Amino acid sequence: MGSAFSKFCHVDPGPIAPVTSFLTILVGVAAIFGSRFYRLWPVLLLGTTAELVGLYTGFPFGRYAYTDQWAPVIALPQGFQFPMILPFAWLLMAGATWAIAPGSGWKKAVTGGVFAALIDIPMEAMMTGPLRYWTWNPTGPLPGGAPVTNTVGWFAVATAAGFLLGKISPSELRPRISAAWVLSGFLTLLVALALIRA
Repeated sequence: MGSAFSKFCHVDPGPIAPVTSFLTILVGVAAIFGSRFYRLWPVLLLGTTAELVGLYTGFPFGRYAYTDQWAPVIALPQGFQFPMILPFAWLLMAGATWAIAPGSGWKKAVTGGVFAALIDIPMEAMMTGPLRYWTWNPTGPLPGGAPVTNTVGWFAVATAAGFLLGKISPSELRPRISAAWVLSGFLTLLVALALIRA
């Protein structure tokens, strides 16, 4: 079954890949160079580490592998692919959900983690379906074949990222929140379209 994007826009989902990759990397680079880099690099490192550990051990997300569709990718040992966008995607998603979460301190970080995990559940249908960015092995019961551990992993990593972001001055983050909102809205639209099947 085709995605709603194909159904309503009569456009193959393929062009979405370079557009979202370019925009996410652009926003990530702008956030880094528009701020003091040392303030944001821990979040990039956290996302990168979580993905590398996840690829080789299955913790904390479950067993998965990236394809070469989420270009540009880096070839890793044992045949794994690592999309260069991943650190920026974590910064974007964790940053945006943390930014809109109410409260402060650990409550804000935990709530942002919940938001990120909930957003990822329907997003899996688009990412593993029409876009074919990654595959699950074995598949789980959630959309896109994701296992339940993936949701738990998303919550844990996004919450940890929220704690790190909470250490940054709000005045430094405020100019970058609007950029994150724009791209997050775009990605959310793609997810919503993916949920409507032809």
